[in-house]
Amino acid sequence: MDRGAMQQVCENNAAVNIDSMGHFQCTVCPSYTDLHGTRESFSLRAAYRGHFSTTKADQLLLALNGCEPHASGFGGSILLTRDGTVWKKSGYFKGDNVSNCLPFKSHDGLDRLACLAGDSFAGNSVYWMSAASYRNNSLHEERLLDASSNLTYGSPVARYCYDQHIGTFEKLPSGIGYRVVVTQTRGLAPSDGKSCGETEIPMEPPQTVNLNFQFDGEHFTLAPESKDSLQRVQNFVPHQ
Repeated sequence: MDRGAMQQVCENNAAVNIDSMGHFQCTVCPSYTDLHGTRESFSLRAAYRGHFSTTKADQLLLALNGCEPHASGFGGSILLTRDGTVWKKSGYFKGDNVSNCLPFKSHDGLDRLACLAGDSFAGNSVYWMSAASYRNNSLHEERLLDASSNLTYGSPVARYCYDQHIGTFEKLPSGIGYRVVVTQTRGLAPSDGKSCGETEIPMEPPQTVNLNFQFDGEHFTLAPESKDSLQRVQNFVPHQ
């Protein structure tokens, strides 16, 4: 990752800066963002080098934070393609959160990502795992796993206050898939229906659930031995 690549992101060399963490950022929102022209940081969070939409040129996929409202994910990703000695923007994907991803090479030679992301709103938090590819300079996303929490003043669900979060996220030793660990706990809320977080709730002992996902060169799928574990995650809170 170099300043020339970041200049393509910021559209103006004068807008390229380095933040206190030593990361590149734009000091003015670029024209393709919802908050274009605003003096707000558009900060680089992660960079992946490979072949995402073409095998004929080097590419960079960059995760940016800022310059988008909450409804648009507070940021997005940008795909840059090497053209001779310069980088050119091949696509911008608003709301695409790729700041925490594992890359895998597919049969067609393109790189695909397995990603972990999350969001919070109205006292609730959600976490998810998804697969992303960028064939034909378009984002193709598939949700693989969901977890959630209502402990921060969310409303009880079927009288439960609960927390699920995804901790470990790593490639399998074989390199043909990845492993995640979900930790979950829950407790019954008072019958008066107060929001979670307003009162102390006795919680059950935490459960740790291991899940393996396989990559066959085209798709990510849950490993057969993890099917029962997935049910433990999906059915942790009773359906209303």
